[in-house]
Amino acid sequence: MYKGYLLDTQVLVWLEHFPERIGKNSIHLIERREVYFSSISVAELSFKGSLGKYPFNPDSPRAWNEAGIKTLNFDTAAGFAFPRFSASQVPDPIDRQIMATAAANNLILLTSDRKILAQNFDWVLDATT
Repeated sequence: MYKGYLLDTQVLVWLEHFPERIGKNSIHLIERREVYFSSISVAELSFKGSLGKYPFNPDSPRAWNEAGIKTLNFDTAAGFAFPRFSASQVPDPIDRQIMATAAANNLILLTSDRKILAQNFDWVLDATT
């Protein structure tokens, strides 16, 4: 049994700024279980912020924690899970690191990423539903 949900980076952004983009089923799931975000998402948002692609607020991770969303670091177990995910099917290494974090921690990944969803893993759910 899965112990909770890992929010993909886009879902974190939506939760903070555009909650209406998250599906009702996904909101219901988030409200009932343990919810996490990966430290990799912070790196991704910080990097996109430095490029001017996203106005990342450095206080967001603290606000997520205060809202009850726990931080998960990319650790050794996630590092060992990382090679399970094909670069030809999910080219973005950040996406694969987030997938590895979910897999290593027995979490369901909530995402809107079509390449991740196309893998048809039973532990990946479409956050728009």
